[in-house]
Amino acid sequence: MKLSTVTIALLATLASENVLADDYICKTISGTIQPSTVDPDCNILRFKDRQFPDVTFLGPLPAGAPPVCFAGSLTATLGKNQQLTGTAFSGLIANEVGQLVGASAIKLNAGSVELGRVFTKDLIFNPDGATTEILTMVGGNKVFKGGRGQFEINGNILYQSAPFSGQLCVEDD
Repeated sequence: MKLSTVTIALLATLASENVLADDYICKTISGTIQPSTVDPDCNILRFKDRQFPDVTFLGPLPAGAPPVCFAGSLTATLGKNQQLTGTAFSGLIANEVGQLVGASAIKLNAGSVELGRVFTKDLIFNPDGATTEILTMVGGNKVFKGGRGQFEINGNILYQSAPFSGQLCVEDD
């Protein structure tokens, strides 16, 4: 049985309800991701051992093969008015259930100050049409260490800029 995008999004939201517990401070995040470019060096692999030890990335592949690693940039607002910029490295993951999946390492900056990285596992729906991508935070460092969250990208970022929105939560010290 195939699960619909709505069903999977609902399940992901229900599964992440514990991140809204009192021991986390959550803020909305929204912004725009610029079109990604092919990353022939597959820089996401720099984070495999520490952040994605259970993942088998598809890349890097030999010249002439379809791209499987990407790099991009974003601008965002965290909370009510904290302006962020960021860079992301992403890669597609080998998966045997027929769903297109990936992982991302997103570095977020507030001005010249690096806040840290957010590491996500990504579900990609309808990559050839009205693409939706659900990114679920699986780790972080610096400000985002021990954090949780999820956000959604609406659009195919390989071809166009796309809006995203969601929530990032960090542990309340």
